[in-house]
Amino acid sequence: MINKIKNLTYSLGADVCGIGSIDRFKEAPKGFHPLDIYSEAKSVVSIGKHFSASLFDANTKAPYTFVKNKIVQLLDDISINLTFYIESQGYKAIPIPADEPYEYWDSENKHGRGILSLKHAAEACGIGCIGKNTLLINEKYGNRLYFGAVITNMELTSDTLARNLCTESCNICLKSCPQSALDGITIDQKKCRQVCATSTPGGGFIYSCNTCREVCPFSKI
Repeated sequence: MINKIKNLTYSLGADVCGIGSIDRFKEAPKGFHPLDIYSEAKSVVSIGKHFSASLFDANTKAPYTFVKNKIVQLLDDISINLTFYIESQGYKAIPIPADEPYEYWDSENKHGRGILSLKHAAEACGIGCIGKNTLLINEKYGNRLYFGAVITNMELTSDTLARNLCTESCNICLKSCPQSALDGITIDQKKCRQVCATSTPGGGFIYSCNTCREVCPFSKI
């Protein structure tokens, strides 16, 4: 069954797919655990799609924004199709949006949380490790992955956890952040949001800063 699940996600366009049993999520904050979303959850399937390193060479962030939006749509489509497949096998499945609307929002600190941290889910499913810039690093695609997920009551064997790739001696992301929003463990969302996304003069939306991703040694592997 695991191979069928993974092969389905790959056939639909995913680049990575990992599985983690519910016991991998013991460190999830209260209210943001898979069991808080679906009380019968036994496993989480994490899926990811990478974007091209060439986007870092553009002199505008418009292509990066365009590609991210399209990847989010693709991941949502994969999650929904995987949900239907799991249900066809007699189990339940809950898809998690790739670009989650914040149900939790601290307006004073401009701190938001999706119902499930997709990068932490990817880490728990063996896809990679989270670096000092709070981005997940994968051995093949570096930090150039976006994620979706499906929670299910199907009991699946967990993938092996990935080794830590973010070296102790490297702090380039911390030093390069224009807002000094990184401390090596977490990110100050209030500081980050002041520059990470902006509106164009014509009213469009653009991801205007991805410095922490771009300067990382794992951005272009």
